[in-house]
Amino acid sequence: MQLGPFVVALALLGPAIARAGLCSDAVLEPRQDLQFMAGFSPSSPTLIGTAPDRRFALAGLSYGYRCWVLSSVSVSYTAALLPAAILIQPAETRYSLFPPSVHRIDSHAVYGFAIAPLGFTLEFARQRRLHPFAETLGGVIASSEPIPENGPNASGLNFLFDFGGGLRWNAGPQRALSLGYRFLHISNAGTTSFNPGVDNNVIYVGYSFLR
Repeated sequence: MQLGPFVVALALLGPAIARAGLCSDAVLEPRQDLQFMAGFSPSSPTLIGTAPDRRFALAGLSYGYRCWVLSSVSVSYTAALLPAAILIQPAETRYSLFPPSVHRIDSHAVYGFAIAPLGFTLEFARQRRLHPFAETLGGVIASSEPIPENGPNASGLNFLFDFGGGLRWNAGPQRALSLGYRFLHISNAGTTSFNPGVDNNVIYVGYSFLR
């Protein structure tokens, strides 16, 4: 997929939001944040989802537009595109009674593509070069086979949401480096009768271009 048109669309989001009157005009600093990021989850806890022993890798970009600034705290609208959202499935053995059979499935990676158009990022103590942030995102993910389990009535189109935070280092007036954690949940939200869901502990790094 060509990323150029999507980057252009994201770049137009900020001015459109501002013209809609949703953001403050009194922000005398870079408002737009284009971030390239990559992350990995080594485990899948079962806090919300019920599918264990999965790993998850992601790579993509996000766009943030700083809407409000109050003293040392700012709130940004955020959207993300993940052209690589890969769930690594464990090996499993499936049994069938009619006809009787045993089928072994090796561990394998399931490729996914995710779009998360709705999110927010809060930055704290922004006067410091190194400062904390909190964030959340929500969207959809399409995968090459149903996830997190490829069973009867499973879905290859699911919803995702995440929340987390981390540390951000301002490397310069128009550059920033982030190290963060996201609790990322994927499920079909009950749109089918089979909805195990999977949770991911994602550690990621991001590099931002500001303007």
